[in-house]
Amino acid sequence: MKKVPPPPVIDSARVISYAFVDDIPYRKAGSLYVNDELLEKVPRLAICENLGDDIGPVLFHCDEKWRALGTSGANTVAKVKVAAEQNYPGVASRWVDMNITVEAALVYYDSQSGNLRCSFCGKRSFEVMTWIKGKAAIICGNCVTEFHRDLKSDSSSTSS
Repeated sequence: MKKVPPPPVIDSARVISYAFVDDIPYRKAGSLYVNDELLEKVPRLAICENLGDDIGPVLFHCDEKWRALGTSGANTVAKVKVAAEQNYPGVASRWVDMNITVEAALVYYDSQSGNLRCSFCGKRSFEVMTWIKGKAAIICGNCVTEFHRDLKSDSSSTSS
């Protein structure tokens, strides 16, 4: 199978660096559980930054098609790389920097998501929790809540 680099964005996170680790012997240093199942050796690793809330760098444990199977993280990219090295000795020399800007990552994300944004505030799907879709518009849960609050406020001020 040909080793193809990852896309600029995996699960709404910008890829900073990636490595192919399918031929590195896996050393079980710690445990990563996903849905109550132990995730061990994977063929691909990607260090990413979330496009939404900044939660720090995240190590994506990916399959051959760059689908994230599990995640782990640390405070810095350097610490994420150290953690990866514990499980995949030798990966330090394999990291490839993507050099993808946040702007380029957002353009890619929009192209993959069909440019899905709230028709009122413009937030993307990774920035909100819920959506209400209509025939000609889509509104996020935050805008619904704000509209409801404003509607209640307006009705209480006019009823006095």
